[in-house]
Amino acid sequence: MSIAHYCIFITTIVFYFLSSVWSVGALIKPKRFGLLATNRFMFTGFIIHTFYLIFFCIKDKGLPVTNIFESVIFLIWCIILIFVVVDFLYKLKAVLAFLMPFVTIFSICSILFIGNDLALSGDLQKFWLVAHIIPTFLGYASFGIAFIASIMYITVQRQLRTNFTGTLLTRLPSLEGLDSLIWRTLTFGFPLITLGLVLGFVWIRFSNILGSNWLLDHKVMLGIAAWLVYAALLHLRMIASFHGTKIAVLTIVGFCLILFTFIGTFFFGATHGFRDKASNGQMEEVIILNEEIN
Repeated sequence: MSIAHYCIFITTIVFYFLSSVWSVGALIKPKRFGLLATNRFMFTGFIIHTFYLIFFCIKDKGLPVTNIFESVIFLIWCIILIFVVVDFLYKLKAVLAFLMPFVTIFSICSILFIGNDLALSGDLQKFWLVAHIIPTFLGYASFGIAFIASIMYITVQRQLRTNFTGTLLTRLPSLEGLDSLIWRTLTFGFPLITLGLVLGFVWIRFSNILGSNWLLDHKVMLGIAAWLVYAALLHLRMIASFHGTKIAVLTIVGFCLILFTFIGTFFFGATHGFRDKASNGQMEEVIILNEEIN
Protein backbone atom coordinates (compact mmCIF):
# COMPACT_ATOMS: atom_id res chain seq x y z
CA MET A 1 0.00 0.00 0.00
CA SER A 2 1.50 3.33 -1.07
CA ILE A 3 1.84 6.36 1.16
CA ALA A 4 -0.62 8.23 -1.09
CA HIS A 5 -3.39 5.80 -0.15
CA TYR A 6 -2.82 6.40 3.54
CA CYS A 7 -2.82 10.15 2.91
CA ILE A 8 -6.46 9.78 1.88
CA PHE A 9 -7.32 8.45 5.31
CA ILE A 10 -5.27 11.21 6.93
CA THR A 11 -7.49 13.64 5.02
CA THR A 12 -10.47 11.90 6.61
CA ILE A 13 -8.91 12.40 10.03
CA VAL A 14 -8.42 16.11 9.29
CA PHE A 15 -12.14 16.53 8.56
CA TYR A 16 -13.06 14.54 11.66
CA PHE A 17 -10.74 16.77 13.68
CA LEU A 18 -12.35 19.92 12.26
CA SER A 19 -15.76 18.50 13.08
CA SER A 20 -14.52 17.85 16.63
CA VAL A 21 -13.33 21.43 17.05
CA TRP A 22 -16.54 22.91 15.63
CA SER A 23 -18.83 20.57 17.59
CA VAL A 24 -17.15 21.38 20.90
CA GLY A 25 -17.06 25.05 19.92
CA ALA A 26 -20.78 25.00 19.06
CA LEU A 27 -21.46 23.64 22.52
CA ILE A 28 -19.38 26.28 24.30
CA LYS A 29 -19.68 29.28 21.95
CA PRO A 30 -22.55 28.65 19.54
CA LYS A 31 -22.39 32.17 18.10
CA ARG A 32 -18.86 31.59 16.88
CA PHE A 33 -19.10 27.95 15.83
CA GLY A 34 -22.08 26.74 13.84
CA LEU A 35 -23.57 23.26 13.73
CA LEU A 36 -23.88 23.52 9.95
CA ALA A 37 -20.10 23.58 9.55
CA THR A 38 -19.81 20.75 12.09
CA ASN A 39 -22.11 18.55 10.03
CA ARG A 40 -20.38 19.44 6.78
CA PHE A 41 -16.97 18.53 8.16
CA MET A 42 -18.28 15.25 9.56
CA PHE A 43 -20.13 14.22 6.39
CA THR A 44 -17.19 15.19 4.17
CA GLY A 45 -14.89 13.02 6.28
CA PHE A 46 -17.47 10.24 6.29
CA ILE A 47 -17.82 10.30 2.49
CA ILE A 48 -14.03 10.17 2.00
CA HIS A 49 -13.91 7.40 4.60
CA THR A 50 -16.59 5.47 2.69
CA PHE A 51 -14.76 5.65 -0.62
CA TYR A 52 -11.56 4.64 1.16
CA LEU A 53 -13.26 1.50 2.45
CA ILE A 54 -14.71 0.80 -1.01
CA PHE A 55 -11.14 0.89 -2.33
CA PHE A 56 -10.16 -1.77 0.22
CA CYS A 57 -13.23 -3.84 -0.68
CA ILE A 58 -12.14 -3.87 -4.32
CA LYS A 59 -8.51 -4.58 -3.44
CA ASP A 60 -9.32 -7.36 -0.97
CA LYS A 61 -12.30 -8.67 -2.96
CA GLY A 62 -14.32 -8.73 0.24
CA LEU A 63 -14.93 -6.89 3.48
CA PRO A 64 -12.21 -4.38 4.45
CA VAL A 65 -11.07 -6.36 7.49
CA THR A 66 -8.02 -8.24 6.22
CA ASN A 67 -5.78 -6.73 8.90
CA ILE A 68 -6.04 -4.74 12.14
CA PHE A 69 -5.77 -1.34 10.45
CA GLU A 70 -8.62 -2.06 8.06
CA SER A 71 -10.73 -3.54 10.85
CA VAL A 72 -10.28 -0.50 13.10
CA ILE A 73 -11.17 2.02 10.40
CA PHE A 74 -14.15 -0.14 9.41
CA LEU A 75 -15.36 -0.07 13.03
CA ILE A 76 -14.93 3.72 13.11
CA TRP A 77 -17.00 3.97 9.93
CA CYS A 78 -19.73 1.82 11.52
CA ILE A 79 -19.81 4.08 14.57
CA ILE A 80 -20.33 7.16 12.39
CA LEU A 81 -23.01 5.29 10.42
CA ILE A 82 -24.94 4.36 13.59
CA PHE A 83 -24.70 7.95 14.80
CA VAL A 84 -26.12 9.26 11.52
CA VAL A 85 -29.12 6.95 11.98
CA VAL A 86 -29.51 7.94 15.64
CA ASP A 87 -29.26 11.64 14.81
CA PHE A 88 -31.87 11.26 12.07
CA LEU A 89 -34.29 9.60 14.51
CA TYR A 90 -33.69 11.62 17.68
CA LYS A 91 -32.00 14.90 16.60
CA LEU A 92 -29.29 14.87 19.29
CA LYS A 93 -26.67 17.13 17.72
CA ALA A 94 -24.96 17.73 21.07
CA VAL A 95 -23.71 14.12 20.96
CA LEU A 96 -21.26 15.23 18.25
CA ALA A 97 -19.29 17.26 20.81
CA PHE A 98 -18.44 14.01 22.62
CA LEU A 99 -18.48 11.60 19.70
CA MET A 100 -16.21 13.37 17.22
CA PRO A 101 -13.24 13.85 19.59
CA PHE A 102 -13.47 10.11 20.38
CA VAL A 103 -13.67 9.25 16.67
CA THR A 104 -10.73 11.54 15.90
CA ILE A 105 -8.52 10.04 18.62
CA PHE A 106 -9.54 6.51 17.61
CA SER A 107 -8.74 7.33 13.97
CA ILE A 108 -5.32 8.70 14.86
CA CYS A 109 -4.58 5.60 16.95
CA SER A 110 -5.52 3.39 13.99
CA ILE A 111 -2.49 4.75 12.11
CA LEU A 112 -0.32 2.87 14.61
CA PHE A 113 -1.54 -0.38 13.07
CA ILE A 114 -0.38 0.46 9.55
CA GLY A 115 2.13 -2.16 8.45
CA ASN A 116 1.26 -4.49 11.33
CA ASP A 117 2.10 -8.13 10.57
CA LEU A 118 -1.21 -9.44 11.91
CA ALA A 119 -3.52 -10.36 9.03
CA LEU A 120 -6.89 -12.09 8.88
CA SER A 121 -6.75 -15.84 8.54
CA GLY A 122 -9.43 -17.65 6.58
CA ASP A 123 -11.26 -16.87 3.35
CA LEU A 124 -13.22 -13.59 3.42
CA GLN A 125 -15.38 -14.89 0.60
CA LYS A 126 -16.97 -17.48 2.86
CA PHE A 127 -20.55 -16.74 3.81
CA TRP A 128 -20.29 -17.58 7.51
CA LEU A 129 -17.32 -15.29 8.08
CA VAL A 130 -19.02 -12.33 6.37
CA ALA A 131 -22.26 -13.07 8.22
CA HIS A 132 -20.30 -13.08 11.49
CA ILE A 133 -18.40 -9.85 10.89
CA ILE A 134 -21.18 -7.51 9.74
CA PRO A 135 -23.60 -7.86 12.71
CA THR A 136 -20.68 -7.96 15.15
CA PHE A 137 -19.23 -4.67 13.90
CA LEU A 138 -22.64 -2.98 13.83
CA GLY A 139 -23.26 -4.23 17.37
CA TYR A 140 -19.89 -2.86 18.50
CA ALA A 141 -20.70 0.48 16.85
CA SER A 142 -24.06 0.67 18.60
CA PHE A 143 -22.36 -0.01 21.92
CA GLY A 144 -19.91 2.77 21.01
CA ILE A 145 -22.78 5.27 20.77
CA ALA A 146 -24.12 3.99 24.10
CA PHE A 147 -20.61 4.52 25.52
CA ILE A 148 -20.59 8.16 24.37
CA ALA A 149 -24.12 8.72 25.70
CA SER A 150 -23.03 7.27 29.06
CA ILE A 151 -20.11 9.70 29.29
CA MET A 152 -22.54 12.53 28.53
CA TYR A 153 -24.95 11.24 31.17
CA ILE A 154 -22.28 11.28 33.88
CA THR A 155 -21.15 14.75 32.74
CA VAL A 156 -24.67 16.21 32.96
CA GLN A 157 -25.33 14.52 36.28
CA ARG A 158 -22.16 15.94 37.82
CA GLN A 159 -23.09 19.41 36.64
CA LEU A 160 -26.49 19.06 38.27
CA ARG A 161 -24.99 17.79 41.51
CA THR A 162 -22.61 20.76 41.71
CA ASN A 163 -25.53 23.13 41.00
CA PHE A 164 -23.92 24.25 37.76
CA THR A 165 -26.46 26.44 35.98
CA GLY A 166 -24.40 27.76 33.07
CA THR A 167 -25.55 27.87 29.46
CA LEU A 168 -23.53 24.73 28.70
CA LEU A 169 -25.96 22.63 30.70
CA THR A 170 -28.90 23.89 28.68
CA ARG A 171 -27.24 22.79 25.43
CA LEU A 172 -26.77 19.22 26.56
CA PRO A 173 -29.56 16.63 26.36
CA SER A 174 -31.55 15.90 29.53
CA LEU A 175 -30.72 12.94 31.73
CA GLU A 176 -33.97 11.31 30.59
CA GLY A 177 -33.03 11.79 26.94
CA LEU A 178 -29.55 10.35 27.44
CA ASP A 179 -30.88 7.43 29.48
CA SER A 180 -33.31 6.68 26.65
CA LEU A 181 -30.50 6.87 24.08
CA ILE A 182 -28.35 4.47 26.10
CA TRP A 183 -31.23 2.03 26.41
CA ARG A 184 -32.18 2.19 22.72
CA THR A 185 -28.62 1.73 21.43
CA LEU A 186 -27.97 -1.14 23.84
CA THR A 187 -31.16 -2.94 22.85
CA PHE A 188 -30.28 -2.41 19.19
CA GLY A 189 -26.70 -3.60 19.52
CA PHE A 190 -27.27 -6.61 21.77
CA PRO A 191 -29.24 -8.73 19.24
CA LEU A 192 -26.64 -7.88 16.59
CA ILE A 193 -23.69 -8.97 18.69
CA THR A 194 -25.63 -12.07 19.75
CA LEU A 195 -26.23 -12.94 16.11
CA GLY A 196 -22.56 -12.27 15.35
CA LEU A 197 -21.44 -14.63 18.12
CA VAL A 198 -23.78 -17.41 17.03
CA LEU A 199 -22.71 -17.14 13.38
CA GLY A 200 -19.08 -16.97 14.54
CA PHE A 201 -19.48 -20.24 16.38
CA VAL A 202 -20.98 -21.79 13.25
CA TRP A 203 -18.04 -20.49 11.18
CA ILE A 204 -15.54 -21.91 13.68
CA ARG A 205 -17.34 -25.27 13.63
CA PHE A 206 -17.31 -25.58 9.84
CA SER A 207 -13.85 -24.12 9.18
CA ASN A 208 -12.15 -25.67 12.24
CA ILE A 209 -9.90 -22.61 12.14
CA LEU A 210 -9.24 -22.63 15.89
CA GLY A 211 -9.00 -26.37 16.38
CA SER A 212 -10.75 -28.46 18.99
CA ASN A 213 -9.86 -26.11 21.87
CA TRP A 214 -11.45 -23.04 20.31
CA LEU A 215 -13.31 -22.16 23.53
CA LEU A 216 -9.92 -21.53 25.20
CA ASP A 217 -9.00 -18.82 22.69
CA HIS A 218 -8.55 -15.45 24.44
CA LYS A 219 -10.83 -13.57 22.09
CA VAL A 220 -13.58 -16.18 22.20
CA MET A 221 -13.56 -16.17 26.00
CA LEU A 222 -13.51 -12.38 26.25
CA GLY A 223 -16.19 -12.11 23.55
CA ILE A 224 -18.45 -14.36 25.62
CA ALA A 225 -17.56 -12.35 28.74
CA ALA A 226 -18.49 -9.09 27.00
CA TRP A 227 -21.78 -10.62 25.86
CA LEU A 228 -22.53 -11.67 29.45
CA VAL A 229 -21.77 -8.15 30.71
CA TYR A 230 -24.24 -6.58 28.29
CA ALA A 231 -26.81 -9.33 28.92
CA ALA A 232 -26.58 -8.62 32.67
CA LEU A 233 -26.68 -4.88 32.01
CA LEU A 234 -29.89 -5.12 29.98
CA HIS A 235 -31.44 -7.40 32.57
CA LEU A 236 -30.55 -5.04 35.41
CA ARG A 237 -31.85 -2.08 33.39
CA MET A 238 -35.30 -3.59 33.57
CA ILE A 239 -35.17 -3.33 37.36
CA ALA A 240 -36.48 0.08 38.41
CA SER A 241 -33.86 0.53 41.16
CA PHE A 242 -30.95 -0.06 38.79
CA HIS A 243 -30.68 2.79 36.30
CA GLY A 244 -28.99 6.12 35.72
CA THR A 245 -25.36 6.34 36.80
CA LYS A 246 -25.04 2.61 37.50
CA ILE A 247 -26.11 1.73 33.98
CA ALA A 248 -23.89 4.46 32.50
CA VAL A 249 -20.81 3.20 34.38
CA LEU A 250 -21.44 -0.42 33.38
CA THR A 251 -21.94 0.66 29.77
CA ILE A 252 -18.55 2.40 29.81
CA VAL A 253 -16.89 -0.66 31.36
CA GLY A 254 -18.59 -2.92 28.83
CA PHE A 255 -17.36 -0.93 25.85
CA CYS A 256 -13.80 -0.83 27.24
CA LEU A 257 -14.01 -4.63 27.40
CA ILE A 258 -15.29 -4.65 23.81
CA LEU A 259 -12.29 -2.58 22.66
CA PHE A 260 -9.87 -4.86 24.47
CA THR A 261 -11.60 -7.91 23.00
CA PHE A 262 -11.48 -6.31 19.55
CA ILE A 263 -7.82 -5.27 19.56
CA GLY A 264 -5.93 -6.11 22.73
CA THR A 265 -6.26 -9.89 22.62
CA PHE A 266 -4.20 -10.12 19.44
CA PHE A 267 -1.15 -9.05 21.40
CA PHE A 268 -1.67 -11.61 24.15
CA GLY A 269 -1.50 -14.82 22.16
CA ALA A 270 -5.03 -15.00 20.75
CA THR A 271 -5.23 -17.10 17.60
CA HIS A 272 -8.73 -15.96 16.74
CA GLY A 273 -9.17 -13.88 13.60
CA PHE A 274 -5.75 -12.30 13.00
CA ARG A 275 -2.39 -14.00 13.00
CA ASP A 276 1.12 -13.33 11.78
CA LYS A 277 1.26 -13.24 7.98
CA ALA A 278 4.10 -15.77 7.96
CA SER A 279 1.89 -18.37 9.61
CA ASN A 280 -1.16 -17.55 7.53
CA GLY A 281 -0.13 -19.78 4.64
CA GLN A 282 0.33 -22.75 6.94
CA MET A 283 -3.09 -22.18 8.50
CA GLU A 284 -4.76 -21.97 5.08
CA GLU A 285 -3.22 -25.34 4.18
CA VAL A 286 -4.62 -26.84 7.40
CA ILE A 287 -8.09 -25.39 6.67
CA ILE A 288 -8.08 -26.79 3.12
CA LEU A 289 -6.94 -30.19 4.42
CA ASN A 290 -9.70 -30.23 7.06
CA GLU A 291 -12.31 -29.33 4.43
CA GLU A 292 -11.11 -32.16 2.17
CA ILE A 293 -11.28 -34.64 5.06
CA ASN A 294 -14.78 -33.50 6.02
